Amino acid sequence: MGWGMKVFVEALGMASCLGPVIPACAAFRANLLRPSQSPDVDVAHPGDEAPRPVTICALPVATFGFSGVGRLVALACEVLKDVGTRVDLRGFGPETGVYLALPDPWERGLDLGEPDATEALRAEALGRRVLEASLRNMGLEWPGPRRFFCGGHVAFARALHAAQAALQSGGLRSCLVMGVDCLVEEPTLHALADGRRLKTPEQPVGLTPGEAGAALLLTTEGSAQRSTGAPQVMLHAVRLGEEPHPRGSDRPSDGRALAACAEAVLAAAGALRSRPLLVSDHNGEEGKAREWGMVLLHLRALDASLGGLPAWYPSIGFGDVGAAMGAVSACVAVRGLQRGDAPSSVSLVFASADDSGRGAVLLGTTAAHPSRGALP
Repeated sequence: MGWGMKVFVEALGMASCLGPVIPACAAFRANLLRPSQSPDVDVAHPGDEAPRPVTICALPVATFGFSGVGRLVALACEVLKDVGTRVDLRGFGPETGVYLALPDPWERGLDLGEPDATEALRAEALGRRVLEASLRNMGLEWPGPRRFFCGGHVAFARALHAAQAALQSGGLRSCLVMGVDCLVEEPTLHALADGRRLKTPEQPVGLTPGEAGAALLLTTEGSAQRSTGAPQVMLHAVRLGEEPHPRGSDRPSDGRALAACAEAVLAAAGALRSRPLLVSDHNGEEGKAREWGMVLLHLRALDASLGGLPAWYPSIGFGDVGAAMGAVSACVAVRGLQRGDAPSSVSLVFASADDSGRGAVLLGTTAAHPSRGALP
């Protein structure tokens, strides 16, 4: 094995307000929404006669009654169940890794008993708790390597980047890359409300909090797609970057860092067979909108053919799901390619965190299985 090895998406899994991965992605493409009202938090704005419940995108059943770490475990278990309908998770050995993207425990009000730990150590502590409990609940043993990643919307891209490197170097034969997060619990909702970040009838510029988990099973063999005759989807490239003017800076982002990530994955992939579909993590906030608009301008300046590209916005259907946003976006992109519903044979997935983290992921069908919209 070597660094030139291709990496394929063998299976998907999801837990979301719209259901498991297949019905959820179909519902998203059909613009079917399933928002609900928070049972815990009401928000009052100036002029309101009474507080109003916060609109959220929560799982209807699976996470009910769970909180904190237990809620993340419930999400992870649902994702594993969904992946397990396509592959036998009990058959994985030490050559299969598990890379998990999670929120920073401090941002979710989770006390893990390590107040002075670094973000990496907090991710490790939370990740081990979530993964070990999830595997135990599912009756699974996973002897392969485990790694954990934080970083908000970019956490999954970081996990994907590390997984691709491990697969291409021969360190792993396959890897389950998963993201889980929940923004619908009371401490997080209060923090978002205090920061005036919530989308409401009085404040349409804001985000809708959600919760979700999603995963991609990556392999260097691509055997599942060949055996079923469905289009093979390949992970072309992942690139990460740093934004010099993140949220809270004295000046807004000019989009250059995120556009540079996109330019880098496009360059790594070489000549494309079609203009890419853009899959954005834009969540409705003003800062995200400004950065996204600048990214589109930079892409058009880079290449005139990159102007006016079609775009999908998963947060419309799933809400802002934090560290799971990249995983949900990737699943939406892959399903669109597999089904031929994407208006391209290539999808470019963007990730922009509240901090300086930025990332881009390029996915596409193989030449043998072009998706609808591919150039001849």
